[in-house]
Amino acid sequence: MRIAWGISGAGHLLKESIEVMETLSGKHEVKVFLSRAGEEVARMYGVLEQIGDFPIVRESKQGFAFPPCGAFNLKRFDVFVISPATSNTVAKIRLGIADSLLSCCASQALKSKVPLILVPTDSKHIVETRAPNGQVFMIYPRKVDLEHLEALRDEGVIILEHPKEVPRTLEAAKEGVRRVIKLD
Repeated sequence: MRIAWGISGAGHLLKESIEVMETLSGKHEVKVFLSRAGEEVARMYGVLEQIGDFPIVRESKQGFAFPPCGAFNLKRFDVFVISPATSNTVAKIRLGIADSLLSCCASQALKSKVPLILVPTDSKHIVETRAPNGQVFMIYPRKVDLEHLEALRDEGVIILEHPKEVPRTLEAAKEGVRRVIKLD
């Protein structure tokens, strides 16, 4: 399977996302699409070198047209995963705003019927996360953030709570199942 994996500017679930990408790369072709903020946050969390082990498209190296997004129209990927997906990226996708690498790629994927899987950072009413220094803190997503997820789910976007759900979801998709598989 040819997987495009987007990383937005969130520290929450970042390390877990990279672990899953590394696992999947043993059986699948994985290419990373790294937002400007994703690059900055990956540097802060000390994982930018790990991401650099993959073929990578960096938003910081793109022009305003984001030519790599055309790969979705040409069916060069079987699926587009964005994990972690910030509430900003989710909102742009939901509202059809394609002014960043990830939102443009998501737009083209959806227009070309390439399945989109999101692992949002703001998926519950209360989220416990860690700062780059390890300090634990809580975030409280707004009502509008959760509404965006529901609207995208209604459009057929697959919304997962954790990156570890991605491999099982991809297996189900390969078998033609278009539902989200919840982990026990």
